[in-house]
Amino acid sequence: MLSRWTLYPAIAMSLGWGLRGYIGGGPLGAMIPGAMVALVLCLLLERDEPDAAVIAAFGAVGVGFGGEMTYGQTIGHSLKPETMWFGLTGLGLKGAIWGLLGGAVIGLALVRRVFATRDLFVGLALMVCGTWIGWKLINEPKLIYFSNRYDRPRPEIWAGLLIGALLLLGWLAWRSTNRIPQRFAAFACAGGGIGFFTGAAIQVMGRSHGTGVFNDWWKVMEFTFGFCFGWSLGYCAWKYRNELRDPCPAPEGSPLLWIPLLATCGAILAGLLPGRFDYMGAGAVLLALAAVSATSSRQIAISMTCCAFAIDFIRNKPHLDPRPLSVLVGVATLCLMYWVYRKPGVRPMFLLVTVAAVGVSYCKAFIAATKYPVAVQLIFTLLLLATLWMSRRAKPELAPSAA
Repeated sequence: MLSRWTLYPAIAMSLGWGLRGYIGGGPLGAMIPGAMVALVLCLLLERDEPDAAVIAAFGAVGVGFGGEMTYGQTIGHSLKPETMWFGLTGLGLKGAIWGLLGGAVIGLALVRRVFATRDLFVGLALMVCGTWIGWKLINEPKLIYFSNRYDRPRPEIWAGLLIGALLLLGWLAWRSTNRIPQRFAAFACAGGGIGFFTGAAIQVMGRSHGTGVFNDWWKVMEFTFGFCFGWSLGYCAWKYRNELRDPCPAPEGSPLLWIPLLATCGAILAGLLPGRFDYMGAGAVLLALAAVSATSSRQIAISMTCCAFAIDFIRNKPHLDPRPLSVLVGVATLCLMYWVYRKPGVRPMFLLVTVAAVGVSYCKAFIAATKYPVAVQLIFTLLLLATLWMSRRAKPELAPSAA
């Protein structure tokens, strides 16, 4: 049924995006919904574990790219009557670009078998170069600027990501007649743009006319953005499910743990560095590594994502001793990496990321926080239960073959 193909990724990504706004920020936090929705698509398309590991890594990193964009001050514009439409336009544009690049990378992962490894590497290099060019020529001079020019202006990179995405898509279109990456990019662009614009508009109305019973309208915006983004990806997967039947070969690469360990640690360090361009370079390297090694893909998609939100928990605990927590996170990460190395399967990987993220959100809410967001945690729990229920019923219904 179409509803299963759309609601499952929509609910999963809505939960992931709400968690991203609570237990992880920036590109590393955006890897949470990216990994979750990619694994959901793999369940629906019945992709096997090595293939799904690569797709999950591409989904996590691809959606993570959009996390380089700043939008807090843009939301600030939307909440002021005199700049409301300017702010909403900026958020719609940034959401569309987020979807465009994330959808392109996920679509590429699903059909990467039609591209030579060299072509994939060239496409990633063009994406990085295009992002740098757009960032330097449009964003840094503030030719079109959606943040506050006069009060602590924030560096933007949305134009860079747009040009990087277009160069990647153009290169893929030139190298193959397969248009799955372009289709996923187009649907996700629409879903991301509509989702961010609509969610931001709901926040404006909620803050202006809300009853006071529930006042976390920022979280409602995140849930809405994730829902529309995930729905668009699921609809695209359903629409072109016949073309996505065949799995892609996933080379196992080196069986040594130290390779994904170094990649994971290096990427996390790169993501924690200041600057808008750091994650783009690190992410491109991670995608290249994921394309040639399913072993590394598992660590990038699962271990790196979980480690990132665990680190965020340590950094946001004002009254807890960080030393035992750091040791605990380190030991837990090593254990997780070993578990992932043993190829646990698609559904267990999805359940681990989802349950672990919700669990960390509970720890942050009731251990490391001074205020207890009971309503938000209740929504997290309900969405978690919905994804658990749907994961047990994720049996795809592929259309009959044309033959």
